[in-house]
Amino acid sequence: MATPTLLSEVTAEDWSDWRWQQRNAIRSSRQFRARFPNCEPALLDRIEQHTKSRRFQVTPYYLGLVGTDPHNGNPDPDDPLWKQVVPLETDENADPYGYDGSTENWELPHEMVTPIAQYKYDNRVIIRFGNVCHAYCQFCYEALRTLDKKSDKASFDRTHWQATLDFLTANPQVEEMILSGGEPLMHSDDQIDQVLREAHAARPDLIIRIHTRALTFNPYRIDADLAGVLARHRVNAIGLHITHPRELSAAFDKALELLRGTVPILFANVPLLAGVNDDPATMRDLCMGLYRRGVHAGYLYHFMPHSPEAACFRVPIRRGVEIVRSLRRHISNPAVPEYVLPHATGKFTVPLDLSADERPRHTADPRGNRVLEFVNWQGERVRYPDPLPE
Repeated sequence: MATPTLLSEVTAEDWSDWRWQQRNAIRSSRQFRARFPNCEPALLDRIEQHTKSRRFQVTPYYLGLVGTDPHNGNPDPDDPLWKQVVPLETDENADPYGYDGSTENWELPHEMVTPIAQYKYDNRVIIRFGNVCHAYCQFCYEALRTLDKKSDKASFDRTHWQATLDFLTANPQVEEMILSGGEPLMHSDDQIDQVLREAHAARPDLIIRIHTRALTFNPYRIDADLAGVLARHRVNAIGLHITHPRELSAAFDKALELLRGTVPILFANVPLLAGVNDDPATMRDLCMGLYRRGVHAGYLYHFMPHSPEAACFRVPIRRGVEIVRSLRRHISNPAVPEYVLPHATGKFTVPLDLSADERPRHTADPRGNRVLEFVNWQGERVRYPDPLPE
């Protein structure tokens, strides 16, 4: 088996094989040092400590997109792509809404109608089709499922899947099934084919959506065989997780071309991250780049509470409003994302003038932390962390 130290010897055929990319992903400080012999000892130590409890993984493909320091060849610590996958120096205990390794930020226990099926909204269920990913965003909103090596989240198996099929059959009000994770496309074509076939056998009318970050972390996963599976089972929509215009590579475009001829609706899920895409110019380039490629803007997600690296990536809500307002009417309307606060009680669409309404409004929680108070889609009052910038 090839290792990251032999990348110069890789053939084009191997490089474009998604399984080769996974086999040769960097997962440890030892592998990272082999790939970057001049790297800082402090970074190696940070990776070493991090991997004792959480996952770290970067595909050779994605690492090839990362900007490097011309003097030593190391990843540029300020590179917006590198920031997403490298463990950062942050004190998570200093943030009352930071990651604590236990607080749920999305999957409420009463919503889990089976160990792998979440029923939050009236007409759709999220199927947790995988707890692993091609590479790992260190800010992951599903960190309790993906990053945590000791996760107690249930894995997809035959028993859980059959219980989910039974739920779908017994609940015709559920119109859509969303395959998510983790990364659903970590499964083989045969496994995906079987799940889609059985879902439609149970509910021929079922709308099927898939959420994936394969196109940015390992675009070679999208090949003609997988496209054939998606077409055969009439997958209705795919949500593409993406953060930065530099992720719109030639390999991304090739994968997207296969999907565009197969799946009728392609849209973007974009997390708003400080130091990555929290400025109007970057977001404009990303949104228009996606629109040129036939991808609808979809959602711009504010940083979710209780997610890792909050001190590094969270921005004030007002900054998100400013960015979306800078896009509205200045670029093509289908390229403008809906700005939402993802919260355990459900997504909330942020109005673009925070001062015009009695609610949402800023207030303080019982501990004195600044929060935005709003009424969610169910008529419930919700408090959302929005600390002032330093």
